[in-house]
Amino acid sequence: MTDPISLASLAVGAGGCVAAWGANVRFRRLRRDCALLQSGAERSSFIVAAARTAAELERLRGDVGRLHRDFDDFRANIDESIRRVAVHRYDAFGEMGGRLSWSVALLDDNGDGIVLTTLVNRADSRSYAKPVRRGNGQTDMAPEEIQVVAAAMRPSRGISLTDPVAAPSVRASA
Repeated sequence: MTDPISLASLAVGAGGCVAAWGANVRFRRLRRDCALLQSGAERSSFIVAAARTAAELERLRGDVGRLHRDFDDFRANIDESIRRVAVHRYDAFGEMGGRLSWSVALLDDNGDGIVLTTLVNRADSRSYAKPVRRGNGQTDMAPEEIQVVAAAMRPSRGISLTDPVAAPSVRASA
């Protein structure tokens, strides 16, 4: 008869072999899964691949932060660029010469910029440049200049023509 201690040892040994075999199967699966997670041409450990990925994520976070700062700078520069433009043509002296005088407002989104005016009569012309701050002239402005600033400050974007002169018709020569 076999001794109970021998039987217990045999049972423990068999259990150990089964446990070792199960651990080996699990280890092979884990190794296969880690190999799938590794990236790049070189075969490195999962820890090296995870560290490389973490470094790449940190670099991308820095890039995103720089892009946010650049976008904020871009937005500030856009607000200060000339985006509101209006042109007004008129007859400044009541002559029969037509609407040869004009005023143009060139403003940013804050209403800062300049009004350029040229007054034309039969003998000569005069030009003026007047600064505009927050949609108000910094010097005395003529009614036409006030009108062109108001037209430029309207919500619509692009060039606004107030009282435009009708374009001459084009004839095709035969």
